[in-house]
Amino acid sequence: MILRTRNAQSFRVHSAYLSAGCLENGEAARIRVGVTVGKRNAPLSVDRAIVKRALREAARQRLPELRRMLGDEGIGLDVSLRLKAGLKTIGAPSRLRLKKALHADAAELIDSVVARVERRLKARHGSGEA
Repeated sequence: MILRTRNAQSFRVHSAYLSAGCLENGEAARIRVGVTVGKRNAPLSVDRAIVKRALREAARQRLPELRRMLGDEGIGLDVSLRLKAGLKTIGAPSRLRLKKALHADAAELIDSVVARVERRLKARHGSGEA
């Protein structure tokens, strides 16, 4: 689901447990990714590390595709990824299941970011040609 934001250079995307805030920057193909996991949502440092690892890995897998798309347009992207829900809401009885749930949700979130960037670029071309 996409949330409304204040300007045309930014957008937000979220999945079941995670959210991403994205802001265009003026540096061609430069993508910066930040990860935030608060103690309120993940009290144990082990769990915070699991969440960060899942988010970083999901972003790393799609980074070349994003870099190529944005480089063609001469823009970059700053992405802020965060855990928005407490790990208790995931309800995974073991860390292995928690990891699997988080990796799946992180992949879904990054896929949504890529899809949103594609839509924004197509809309930009459509409005520029008309």
